[in-house]
Amino acid sequence: MSKKKTCTYLLITLIWSWTLWIIGLNHLSEGINQESIGKFITYFFAGVYGPTISGIITTLFFDGFSNFLALLKKLFIWETSFKNYLYVIFLPVLFVLIGVGLYSLFIGPIGAFDEMAFLTIPTILWAGLFAGPLGEELGWRGVLLPEFQKRFSNLKSAILIGVIWFIWHIPLFWAPFGTLVSGEPITLVPILTYFVMLICLSVIITWLVVNSKGSVLIAILFHLSINAGIVLLFFPELSMDFKKVHLLSSIGILTFTIYLVVNNKLETTTNLP
Repeated sequence: MSKKKTCTYLLITLIWSWTLWIIGLNHLSEGINQESIGKFITYFFAGVYGPTISGIITTLFFDGFSNFLALLKKLFIWETSFKNYLYVIFLPVLFVLIGVGLYSLFIGPIGAFDEMAFLTIPTILWAGLFAGPLGEELGWRGVLLPEFQKRFSNLKSAILIGVIWFIWHIPLFWAPFGTLVSGEPITLVPILTYFVMLICLSVIITWLVVNSKGSVLIAILFHLSINAGIVLLFFPELSMDFKKVHLLSSIGILTFTIYLVVNNKLETTTNLP
């Protein structure tokens, strides 16, 4: 593993994202109104692309143009097992369903079911594609994962990226949105739950990527599916409490991650190229 490349990647990623997010948060400190929210959204979206922009810069600088092209090709690796596409679609659905069920049992009513919500799914997915998956996955899973795999196991690599992923999100804890703890009182339990969730999601995404010949496309699609929370579209009365549902979904995410680890699913596959 090239320590210089990895450290440079992490430095550029954090400087890019944190600087833009802090500038955006500064606009909100002047008062939350339509103008300040608009400015924050601009800086928020620009900051989201820190991991991908850093990945492009470090790959060009340390590995050259040919390896940069090889990196971009990972965005178009679509030939993988049909099961992986089923996982991309149905695992996030299962996780959120678990969250909805736990909410109903322990917090309150989930409201009526809106069978017409499926009409909004294409719009939600299209908008969500640019709000995180495209800005992050080429960096996290396209650049950082293969670098870590040169020295560490798939599982350890996934955990390290999960920790970094959590740290990268920290400025957004004080934002109105961007994480599951944003816009809420910053307390220990939600933060620890969010930390565990990102570690587990990193493990699951790594498992999918490794089983898809290093496909960043698969990582983007799964990230998009997780962020979209499509199940919640069918329960509009939960929209005001969607963060609690997603945090409760961590039970399902943790359970599936334990299954992958206990059964050694990450280490029985070939490493990324």
